[in-house]
Amino acid sequence: MKKQLLITAVIMCASLFSCGKDNDDPEAHIRTENFTVYTTSPVPQTATQAFTEEFTAPTEEKRFSYALNGTTVELRINDRLVKTLEYYYTPDEKYISVADFDFDGYQDIFIPYENSYSGYGYYYCYLPEKNDFVQNDELMEVNRLMKVGPDNTLVEEQDDGYIDRFIVYQWNGNKLRKIRKTETYISYNDEKKHTDIYIYDSKGNESLDDTIIEEETTEVTEVAQ
Repeated sequence: MKKQLLITAVIMCASLFSCGKDNDDPEAHIRTENFTVYTTSPVPQTATQAFTEEFTAPTEEKRFSYALNGTTVELRINDRLVKTLEYYYTPDEKYISVADFDFDGYQDIFIPYENSYSGYGYYYCYLPEKNDFVQNDELMEVNRLMKVGPDNTLVEEQDDGYIDRFIVYQWNGNKLRKIRKTETYISYNDEKKHTDIYIYDSKGNESLDDTIIEEETTEVTEVAQ
């Protein structure tokens, strides 16, 4: 009797094992493998780009401003004090000029001397790597207020009451070079308006541009007639 019960139990266990194996879903096993492969595959390129763009810190904008307080000029970037300039006189705000004088994408400042009408003064350029304003030696060689012209040029204007003179400068690397000078005046000989134009070579040597002189003189003469 006991032997028969033991045989019956073995047969039932074998049947249960066989039924469980026959009912196993092969598609479920495939889905599991597919899931494993998917999660270990490289992230698609578009997803990588989206992640990078989302977490890349934007470059901080450099907003320049200044404050004039008596003999002190405060230079600020994004409303934070960067440099304080002390003078023995009160700079005339009318002659303070802000522009990108070295064409590096950051605003610089020109502070006039005490006799503001002379046009002379100090140039301070912003250095982002130091977060500071320093005097620019090349601009200080000119030492006069210049205006930003076309094609990344700087223009110095001089007027001595007789000749209207415009000198055009352009940066060549870290060097500021003269490239052209224009002088307009009334000649005592014929009492007509003349324009002389000078050009400069790479060494700074000046020469008169005869071709342009003839064109300018002819044009002025025709207008006078």
